[in-house]
Amino acid sequence: MRIAICDDDKAIRDILKKELRKIRADAEINLYPTGLAYLDNSIPADILLLDIEMPGINGIELAAKIRKAGHDTVIIFISGEDKYVWQSFEVEAFQYLRKPFSVKELKDTMERAFIKYAKDSSSEERPSMMIHYKGIHEKVFLSDIVYAEAMGRKVILHRMNDSLEYYGKISDLEKLLGGDFFRVHRAFLINLNYVVRYEADGITMKKGYVNISKANYPHFVKSFLAFTAEKTEKRRRQ
Repeated sequence: MRIAICDDDKAIRDILKKELRKIRADAEINLYPTGLAYLDNSIPADILLLDIEMPGINGIELAAKIRKAGHDTVIIFISGEDKYVWQSFEVEAFQYLRKPFSVKELKDTMERAFIKYAKDSSSEERPSMMIHYKGIHEKVFLSDIVYAEAMGRKVILHRMNDSLEYYGKISDLEKLLGGDFFRVHRAFLINLNYVVRYEADGITMKKGYVNISKANYPHFVKSFLAFTAEKTEKRRRQ
């Protein structure tokens, strides 16, 4: 388990680390003095204790970036102010700890955070892949990919809220994905779940538009109709 503490006050960081070691001795604990330091040097934490008023980007802004990237980090805000409580809801914070808080409050919060993390982890046993980009290793859930695009020696994974690119071949990705995905063009591999509309020369996705080759169009139509019929039947049986 990776726990991160992001606070511009070194004394606070050190105290929290000391107390967390008592609560969860086996955890990997990383310290960051600013939000930018977390973004630049961190593999996403499983649990993040996050100060709000910091130089650079504040805690709310950092949390928004974490959510936009699709990370489900359990975020615990720590702040001496109450004025950010409502904003914390918008970024799906797990808890808002008001400074100063007691060791018992911290322990109780962390124990509940561990339970949430365990539940989230067990519910997320859905197909995924690990990609490496810009020195970061990141788990990408296949169902979050709207479509993949080949761009030179790189593959770009387009998700609803962002895009990730890494060095690789779209043909290798096609073999890995299978199932709900269809190669409509030498440069595009789409997730059928995100198709909005299609015509002979292109497909409108929930995010973006992709070209389709003439040779692949009839095969795509056949596959998509079979796919939607199967989904309809599954819903009928539920």
